[in-house]
Amino acid sequence: MTEEKLPESSYIRWNQKECSACSRCLTACATYHCGAVALHLSAIKWVEGESLHVFRHPLFCKQCSHPECYYACPLRDVALCIDSVTGARYIDKDECIGCGKCIEACPFEVKRINLDEEKSIAIKCDLCRGRVGGPVCVAVCDRQALILVTRGGE
Repeated sequence: MTEEKLPESSYIRWNQKECSACSRCLTACATYHCGAVALHLSAIKWVEGESLHVFRHPLFCKQCSHPECYYACPLRDVALCIDSVTGARYIDKDECIGCGKCIEACPFEVKRINLDEEKSIAIKCDLCRGRVGGPVCVAVCDRQALILVTRGGE
């Protein structure tokens, strides 16, 4: 199968120097998307430090140019889709079957996709697709530690 050229997507960049590890981004994400302050429902992963000298921090989906999660999805373009306008890689919660193939395919050591085990659906950053004002995590970060970056404008 020949893989087509996919539209580029913006992504969220984290600035460690500005971050206070307040976790407001996680709370805002879960609240906006799921209506609950439940960190396991956030599309943002939180990495805890292994010692007092290691800073805890958020991890975001990279909105990859070659998204392995997208290609692994058995319901590609139905459950795991690419927004034709923004290029954001997103999950249609009404179509996801919770098989976990997208999670397995994520190339990062700490996978950037979560699973809502109760609803059996994958959770992944969609850059708050359709939200006026862009990603809610960027909006609530009062230290400007999160920046929405347009590919090519890095």
